[in-house]
Amino acid sequence: MNLHEEDLNLLVVFEALMETRSVSKASERLNLSQPSMSNALARLRRAFDDPMFVRVKNSMVPTANALRIADAVHEVLKLTRSSIYLRRTFRPEESTQKFTLCMTDIAEAAYLPRLINAIQGVGSGIQLRTLSPIVEKLEEGLESGAVDLAIGYFPDVKDANVFRQSLLSNRGFACVVRDGNPYLDNGRLTRDGFERAPHAAIRTEGRSQEVIEMALADSGVTRHVVVTLPHFLGLLSIVPNTNLISIIPNDLLSIFSQQPGIRIQPLPFDSPSVRIVQVWHRRYDQDAANQWLRCMVKKVLSATTS
Repeated sequence: MNLHEEDLNLLVVFEALMETRSVSKASERLNLSQPSMSNALARLRRAFDDPMFVRVKNSMVPTANALRIADAVHEVLKLTRSSIYLRRTFRPEESTQKFTLCMTDIAEAAYLPRLINAIQGVGSGIQLRTLSPIVEKLEEGLESGAVDLAIGYFPDVKDANVFRQSLLSNRGFACVVRDGNPYLDNGRLTRDGFERAPHAAIRTEGRSQEVIEMALADSGVTRHVVVTLPHFLGLLSIVPNTNLISIIPNDLLSIFSQQPGIRIQPLPFDSPSVRIVQVWHRRYDQDAANQWLRCMVKKVLSATTS
């Protein structure tokens, strides 16, 4: 049999005939019409240059050549089927796979601890690695497989024919100030206090701060920025020890609200929102491991909003 010229499905036909000893029963098992089954048998005979099955009374009896290759065909099909099904399933409890996630420091602080706990609960051998979202390299990383999943706000990833997205949530913003901040009016942050207060602005590798800038412009609200930071972590010491105020995503409220000396205040204008999504390349749309990871992320982020 020339594997370059013949359809390997002929081995499936061979197996069905060996087990049923009947053209009609084999065709039923394989959901083929009887003419199609007869045609497949003719091709099988040509491929092996042997009758393979001959009719004896009411049964299709295998020839000596068919009996000789029967065990080998069975093993080939068994191996092929097991390999295909293994690739189509993912067993986290047995896996030692390393997933690479692209996420900002906000996502790391707000989502990663829960995601780690959820994954460790079902697959202790699985490893996670995070990368900062450098916009110009994100699409390349997703396409090559260097990045399994990106989680966050990615307004520039728009090609739906290449990249898949799943909305996880819409997130807003709030202000953080120190207890006793002189720019509060009876414990409230008004628009006047917001505009007079010195601000700490954040410029991360993510894009969510652009949403704040647009919301300020649309509302006609100004702010006096005296320091710009690359990460939100610095605010944990700056805010309680200075008169500076800052805008943070609601994802970080649980972290900041637990810090002594810090108070959460609503924005004195309508809070914008950002679409938090997970993004993957369509090449991995049907990949069992990637599907499992996406389900875990969605489950974790759904829990953070409940």
